[in-house]
Amino acid sequence: MDNVNRIRPGFFAPNFVLKDSDGKKIGLSDFCGKKNLLLLFCHSVRDQFCMDCLDELNRLYDRIQLKEAEILCLTPDERWISHQTKEKKEIQFSILKIESDFRFDPSAPPVTQQYGVQARDSEGKNLYPAVFLVNKSGIICYRKVYTQPSEKPNMKDLLSELD
Repeated sequence: MDNVNRIRPGFFAPNFVLKDSDGKKIGLSDFCGKKNLLLLFCHSVRDQFCMDCLDELNRLYDRIQLKEAEILCLTPDERWISHQTKEKKEIQFSILKIESDFRFDPSAPPVTQQYGVQARDSEGKNLYPAVFLVNKSGIICYRKVYTQPSEKPNMKDLLSELD
């Protein structure tokens, strides 16, 4: 758990470039100066934590967009799994495959390490679920890392943070 406090509100959000469920490259810098971002890190789109978050964020998507924000879900799942989930649940935002960014930037550490959510547990899960809000200037304005399985994001609090 030593990575959890690696970055926090007030820090610049580390850039990343990852592929979405359709194979399109998406980077944090694509949104700088244009949109606020809600980043959701998940073990798997099939994990109950993530399924609950995806459902709730999808339900609130129009309200989130009215606040000039976009959602990116980041998961180590294979793209076909994310694609299947996105279609089945009619998810309106991008689901990105977490992998090392070395193909796009050889000097970049994995995005889980950059954001301080990298973990190893007895179940083989490789990240702590987390939510980050990044403003249009690329500054982290909210960060919550969920180290306990019973913890869930409060979406009303997240919406108010976007104001």
